[in-house]
Amino acid sequence: MSRMRDGGEAGFTLTELLVVLGLIAILTGLLVTIFYQFWRIPRWGNAQMAVDSDLRNAGLWLIRDGNQSRAFVPGGACGAFQTGHGETYTYSLNGTVLERTDSSGGTVAVARHVQSVSCTTDGERVLVTLEVAVGPVSASTTYTVTMRVE
Repeated sequence: MSRMRDGGEAGFTLTELLVVLGLIAILTGLLVTIFYQFWRIPRWGNAQMAVDSDLRNAGLWLIRDGNQSRAFVPGGACGAFQTGHGETYTYSLNGTVLERTDSSGGTVAVARHVQSVSCTTDGERVLVTLEVAVGPVSASTTYTVTMRVE
């Protein structure tokens, strides 16, 4: 196949040019998608991991303290678990940080990015509902904490 025209000029056919333009369009589309995922998706993924981590940490602390407790006293953002042995674990919302304070005064940040927390009890169980949001990602969950009954 010769690249020479009748007049002796070199060139490409229209079909060859269209094929090249099609390949360039496909490659450009792939590159744009790759760059979008490189810049946008990690931000969303990091926010999702932060939300999941906050909900998991809060659940672990609440269930641990609830399982050791004999009574729950509602108050503040959430309330206090009482073990019956002089230990009390109080949960409160300080801005967007869920804090746990024990009876000796030690405070631990249990979860960050908490938008709301509510605690209700029926005497043996405590229902704790948490809503956490980081950037565009938010999640809400309810934990059922069963207290020790003797």
